[in-house]
Amino acid sequence: MAIFSGEVTIKVRFKDIQVAVGYGTTSAIIKHRYVEQAYAKSPWSKIKNQKDDRFVVVV
Repeated sequence: MAIFSGEVTIKVRFKDIQVAVGYGTTSAIIKHRYVEQAYAKSPWSKIKNQKDDRFVVVV
């Protein structure tokens, strides 16, 4: 077993995403979508089929 310390920065760029505006949920919806796309890039992801080409994920 190994013990690691460090930091990982994930940068997600997106373009032309349609999001409903109102009720303070716009930011939450956008954050959910970009975290979901970061997960879809993982080798162990079970949602690889949900990758969206409008998102660019850089780790």
